[in-house]
Amino acid sequence: MIPWPPIPPPAAGTALGADLVHLTLALPTVGDVWGGGRWGTATWDDLDYNNFHDASCDCHGVSIERGRGSPLDHAAPARASFDLDNHAGLYSPWNTVDVNGRDALGPIMGPGVPVRVATATGPLFTGFVKTVVETDDGGESTVNVSATDALGFLGDANGYEQGAQGANELAGARLTRIITNAQVPALVDRSLATGVTPLQATTLAKGALEEAWLTADSDGGVFWCTPAGTLRYVDPPGAEAPEFTEPIATFTDDVYEVPGTTLCPISFTVTSDRDHVKNVVSVARVGGTAQTVTDQASINRHGVRSTSRTDLIHTTDAWSTTVARFMLDRLSNAAVSISPIDGVPTDDDAWYAFAHRVDLGSRVQLLRARFGQVLNVVATVDGISHHITLDQWTVTLKCAPGTQVKGYSHWGTAIWGSSRWLK
Repeated sequence: MIPWPPIPPPAAGTALGADLVHLTLALPTVGDVWGGGRWGTATWDDLDYNNFHDASCDCHGVSIERGRGSPLDHAAPARASFDLDNHAGLYSPWNTVDVNGRDALGPIMGPGVPVRVATATGPLFTGFVKTVVETDDGGESTVNVSATDALGFLGDANGYEQGAQGANELAGARLTRIITNAQVPALVDRSLATGVTPLQATTLAKGALEEAWLTADSDGGVFWCTPAGTLRYVDPPGAEAPEFTEPIATFTDDVYEVPGTTLCPISFTVTSDRDHVKNVVSVARVGGTAQTVTDQASINRHGVRSTSRTDLIHTTDAWSTTVARFMLDRLSNAAVSISPIDGVPTDDDAWYAFAHRVDLGSRVQLLRARFGQVLNVVATVDGISHHITLDQWTVTLKCAPGTQVKGYSHWGTAIWGSSRWLK
């Protein structure tokens, strides 16, 4: 793991502000070498990322995007982008000399440099530089930097096909093997649940990230990278923990107040999209028989909306039924999406705390009084973005449809005058 330096808390009475967000780079240094020269270059120590540089004063803002594009997608590598004032040439991609004056034979500020965006409360993004682009306009040098989290290493890796191996191993062991084969740096932390069902042997012939997604899907779990930069896998028992089932915040307004933590969004959009409804789910493991589950209430309301998977690599047809039910629970009631929900952590202590706590898979509740009725939705966070400038910090959430939508009565649906949608 990278021992990121702590960020001191602001002085007492200091208002929340985007200037409290720190952009830290772990720039590499070259280890000591015999004679201090180029002799014996092949024996040079590996680069050591222990030169922590706070680039906040050179940065006017940072944008962070994390999550999945739709309820059927996987968590993609998170992205961060920012511009740096390069007045001293430190961030130039042609600079190969480290802080000790040694030549690293490659860019000091280049691909692979660890980067963290954080406050004294905690991290918002932890990843590695992907691109560095310098623009020199009349002597004024600016460097644009893009970075991805550790999923980016898996996305870039596509190794040689192996002989089939790993028969009956569980998801945690399979993911460990995928991560190792992809040569993800040891600097990246891992938190991988054991998994619950045996998997078929695999040749790992696909890209590493695709293999990781397939492993998680076959086990019925979720794989992503946290804001702290940890590759995390949660298996089905772990997904039942309060962390992923209980709302961590309630979004409301002044008209309808509820006890507990409430947050007031700047704006929100409620979308009803029939394309997201999948109420007939068929799952077949490789070499197995398809297992199909349905949601009759959703079929009565939306008509048959089907989806299928035929590539999963668990070992029993019985588990195919379990995975199909996991998918059905997420998709059959996809009638309401909330996107985006915007808030400004610099204006509200509760939003500030929430911005550090929320992660992919978190549950949130929306309670809004409108037109004499109350909209009450519990949904899952599928996307998180932070747009931070010198004087503002806006968080935007994309929430997938939840399994709980209540508070309305409906005419002409599968049920007459019901106070809530049936599952």
